[in-house]
Amino acid sequence: MTQHEEKIQELEQRIKVLGNQSSPKLPGQRILWFIIWGVVGVFLILTLIGVIQFVSA
Repeated sequence: MTQHEEKIQELEQRIKVLGNQSSPKLPGQRILWFIIWGVVGVFLILTLIGVIQFVSA
């Protein structure tokens, strides 16, 4: 049972380490993704409008 408990503790420590690595993010990274998705969204909307105008013409 002690080996089993040691393995559980080791896995819990690994989970904590992985959680700590993924948590801190740059504050500018969120803004950067927002800008990228905004540009992609506008491009898709304008492309859709262009296709609709081309088809209806």
